[in-house]
Amino acid sequence: MSQKGRLRGRFRSFIDDSHLGRSMLTTLERRLAGFSMPFVVLAGLLLLSLIGLIDAVSGAFAVSVFYLVPIGLVTYARGRSVGTVMAMTAAFAWMAVELGTAVTSWDQGLTYWNWLSRFYVYVAVVILVAPMRDVVHWEREVAARETEAAEKLRALNELRAALEQEADGQLERLEAMVEFRTAMTRAEMAAAEGR
Repeated sequence: MSQKGRLRGRFRSFIDDSHLGRSMLTTLERRLAGFSMPFVVLAGLLLLSLIGLIDAVSGAFAVSVFYLVPIGLVTYARGRSVGTVMAMTAAFAWMAVELGTAVTSWDQGLTYWNWLSRFYVYVAVVILVAPMRDVVHWEREVAARETEAAEKLRALNELRAALEQEADGQLERLEAMVEFRTAMTRAEMAAAEGR
């Protein structure tokens, strides 16, 4: 085998052994699917509140990226519609932090523009994350169908093997009967010639 073929084989085995992203997404989806929707939403809101509190206390330290974490988790756990509501809530939380820290005020148009632009960015994240959940569900359904089909195929193969074995047994008995009948016919012919 060439060097290139060995490297390709090692890479494939590494990919197959580690299951890189698929395993992580499947594990995350299974763990989140075990929780009820109110629990996931409440956990997302608590995480969002914690991030908002850290944002308010930290001052100049930018924690804006962390607002995406509860949005992504809730979207991945419960779908696009709940994720959109979480995106709206996150945009309101960020606006509340800006209002509370006097970065903006109610009478400035910038406050509402910031909310709207953040909401659109968060919805874009929801639109990107939600299909991953759908794909994981689809993969699980396909795997279940493939497993069911494999079980049916295995059962059919076992039935075929049993029928072949039975047919082989019947063929052997038939051959033995033909040999016996041939021997009997020869014996009768020999007896008839000997008379």
